[in-house]
Amino acid sequence: MEKFDKDKCNQLFDEIVRSRHSIRAFKDEKPPKEWIEDIIEAGMLAPYAAAAVGDTIEFRRFFVFERDTISIKTLSSQMKNKAADGVQHFESLIDEKPFMKSKLQPFLNRLEMVVEKGVPGVDTAPYFIIVAELSGIPPAEHESLAHVLENMWLKATALDLGFQLISLTSQMAEEDELMKLLGLPIKKFALNGCAIGYPAITPSATPRPDSLKATRWME
Repeated sequence: MEKFDKDKCNQLFDEIVRSRHSIRAFKDEKPPKEWIEDIIEAGMLAPYAAAAVGDTIEFRRFFVFERDTISIKTLSSQMKNKAADGVQHFESLIDEKPFMKSKLQPFLNRLEMVVEKGVPGVDTAPYFIIVAELSGIPPAEHESLAHVLENMWLKATALDLGFQLISLTSQMAEEDELMKLLGLPIKKFALNGCAIGYPAITPSATPRPDSLKATRWME
């Protein structure tokens, strides 16, 4: 490994971490394909549960969807249908247990908005990427996906690109139509996804607790 300026790298890393935001509005312009490939490479370098999946090196897949293509329109329709199923489920649950309405209503409202207007990011960002992680024993695929997406998010931030997690993607892993579209066997992979593009609006920093006050050094 080549020597590098540790102080400079440390400073740059801190700046990237502090600059990371969730972007929900994207410009129409597409970032270079090479940048998307670099972001995917950062995701591939994330840790994975080697003990859980065994010796295979086919533990991770990436699927890149571009705006206004047939594949993204198909995916968007599938995700709207999934959200509609969720609306029916939570409406029935609220009817059955009215005392839960105050807790469930905010999420139900978001699902209804997806059904009406589509999935934010999926329909609006230049690129939408699904990451598939092989399931194993013990199950650690969702933890691995979290590492992947964090790496991708930090790389996107370093490239001054916007990044948005699309959590609904994780609920699509058992949908036959989507897994057929991806060419993956059902119930063998966990999924998550993200939207990437140039940010149209950069939000202000989200307030965070003081890390020193939140830390206890154990004796």
